[in-house]
Amino acid sequence: RKIVSIFKITYVRDITNMKKLILLPLFFMCVSAYAVPNVWDSEFGQGNMNYYIYDAKDRLLRISCNSGAGLDYDPYVTLEIGNKTYQNTDSKYPLSLLLDNKTAISPPGSTGSVRGSNSWNKLVKGISKARKIDVYINNKKLTTFTPPKPNIDEVAIEIADCSV
Repeated sequence: RKIVSIFKITYVRDITNMKKLILLPLFFMCVSAYAVPNVWDSEFGQGNMNYYIYDAKDRLLRISCNSGAGLDYDPYVTLEIGNKTYQNTDSKYPLSLLLDNKTAISPPGSTGSVRGSNSWNKLVKGISKARKIDVYINNKKLTTFTPPKPNIDEVAIEIADCSV
């Protein structure tokens, strides 16, 4: 009887620990889905350094820099709203940004040309210091990001290193 009781207790304890192990990652996935608005953050994955900022309506501006993914991969900028992603190509430019009410720029679809490279370098230099970023889709303003200066100095300033 004692042996059976010990196994039951161990079994119950193991089941409880398994439930905790299963629920813990789910908790973190739920928490990370809601970011603090207007604060730059960064992450590295699959050869790309990604910088991103959310607005109060959970719209995401992402800047992805090639940091070792290979020569065939261009840096890019996207605006993600729900299930829709807006990104410029070499033939269509729906996405444009206004930085600090003075510098208007459309992220290039690629950086293979001198014009595309210059445009990209202007973008990363400007956005790395911008206190206000207005985002337009097809010339219609959709959102504004206003990161605080300490966050710009700590995270966004690194975007300038994404030059090509």
